[in-house]
Amino acid sequence: MSAGFSNLLWFVGVVEYREDASNDGRVKVRAFGIHNSDKNEVGTDDLPWAIVIDGSYGASSSIPDIGEWVFGFFMDGADAQHPMILGRIPGVNLQLPPEAGAPNEVSMIPTASIHKFGKPPLHRAMGGEDADVGQATLQQASKKNNIETALGALWSEPSIMTPERNLDNRVYTSKNDNNFVVLSDSEDGEGTYILVSHKSGSAVQIDSQGTVFVKSQGDTYNSSEGFTLNRTKHSHHTNVEEGDWDLKVENGSGKIWISGDLDVECENFNVTARNTMNLNAGTAVNVSGGKVGLFATADDINLAANANIKMKAGSNPLTLGGIYAQALFGDVHIDSYKMNLYSTAYTKITSLGTPAVSLQTLPYPDLGHKGVEINSGVLVHVTAPSVSVESLTALVNSGKTTLSSTGIIDIFAGGALNMQAVGIANLHAGGALNLEAVGVANLKATGALSMSSNVATSLKAGAILTMDGSLVNIGMGATSALSATLASVTAAPSVVAVATLRNLQIPTPAAIPSITEIARVVNPGEIPASRMGAGPSTGGSKARRRTAAMTSRMTDDTTDGGSTE
Repeated sequence: MSAGFSNLLWFVGVVEYREDASNDGRVKVRAFGIHNSDKNEVGTDDLPWAIVIDGSYGASSSIPDIGEWVFGFFMDGADAQHPMILGRIPGVNLQLPPEAGAPNEVSMIPTASIHKFGKPPLHRAMGGEDADVGQATLQQASKKNNIETALGALWSEPSIMTPERNLDNRVYTSKNDNNFVVLSDSEDGEGTYILVSHKSGSAVQIDSQGTVFVKSQGDTYNSSEGFTLNRTKHSHHTNVEEGDWDLKVENGSGKIWISGDLDVECENFNVTARNTMNLNAGTAVNVSGGKVGLFATADDINLAANANIKMKAGSNPLTLGGIYAQALFGDVHIDSYKMNLYSTAYTKITSLGTPAVSLQTLPYPDLGHKGVEINSGVLVHVTAPSVSVESLTALVNSGKTTLSSTGIIDIFAGGALNMQAVGIANLHAGGALNLEAVGVANLKATGALSMSSNVATSLKAGAILTMDGSLVNIGMGATSALSATLASVTAAPSVVAVATLRNLQIPTPAAIPSITEIARVVNPGEIPASRMGAGPSTGGSKARRRTAAMTSRMTDDTTDGGSTE
């Protein structure tokens, strides 16, 4: 062995076998002029194993391929049993294997290397030959252009570098050049790039400007067992051409902070919050839809405003529409400083007279209450060309129409005023009761008509006073049997009788509001100050802020001087 080192035997040969079962990276080489070229004389199995010297010190392991010409020496000199390979000799793969040539033609090229016959020795990213071979054509054909962002802007994918002659490039390639890495360089330093290219066409590229482009022809997975941070100085666009976009936070919370506007456009927008949802806007909240529904499944719906609460419906003469409120098993309360009810056609207030079944004690107990009450601490005024106050049935057995006031009840009609009851009609005042007509006033009853006063009764006429009847009684306290009978029939029902009919209903005191449930809303707190600095907030490539379009407006119909126009 020592003689071999002092008298090395150099050789050039071709690799015929590389499947080293010991995984030492050894190959079998047929050395020209040392091993017989006739494989029948010296078979591949008889060739000694050659050690491939690794000059990278383990940083990169590369085993010569079958058919490649290599250069080396025998450590044992002329014994030629311990070959070592120093390197590869490119550019000699121009001979055909024996099976491809004439019969019995001597050839040193194994059949397994026929795919490399005539192949340029330099990689196409260095020599520039066969640039159309491999994945470069696929990469150019699959380039996506005019991709539309959510703002409508268009962008295109960067082009993947096409192989061209550049002897300054350094290429790390797989066995058959299907996968390779190009470290591009040049003497002037311009146009350099780094490219990792896969047979499928997938690539990772860094161009001369430092732009990083990742193109996957299949699926892409990003997974981290630690912290992940994505940052960009300018705009960030994501485009999903087909399929869905999903985001899931398994354990934790989420937050989106945007200094500008946030626009969401979709077909259907669904938001589910298992607990509380808060919407907080510093200026206004606008909700518009073909149909808008609010439903509280377990508690109340609260509406509160520092100014006015407005409702408007029926603006379209074709669709009509109205405002409807229904509380089948509850109450309707409206308290206000002033209240106006106005309609161009008619106004109806209807009560079926069913006694209330209620545990309500505020502002007063209302168990058993029924009918319609109109209460005023000062005045009840009814004005119309024709006024009709009507009770449909008798006194005790059914309902009754009652107008009651501790002050004055004023019923005024420009024309005729009719007060009629099928049963008994009572006019009662704790102070004075005035019945006055500019023309003729008629008091008429199909039964008995009784006028009585605890103090004095005055009948006066400017012209003629007529009293006519089959029997007229005028006396100082004396009453006939007939007058007593009439008095018993026509006597006004006592306060107790009226109270019985009303089920001891208590008129609402003016100082006590009927509403005991006040709308309460969550105080969202102050709007955080903007974290955007002073100056222009938009750039040439950014969408300018715009006010959301108003599809409908309702004029302010109050007298506070405000207007939405």
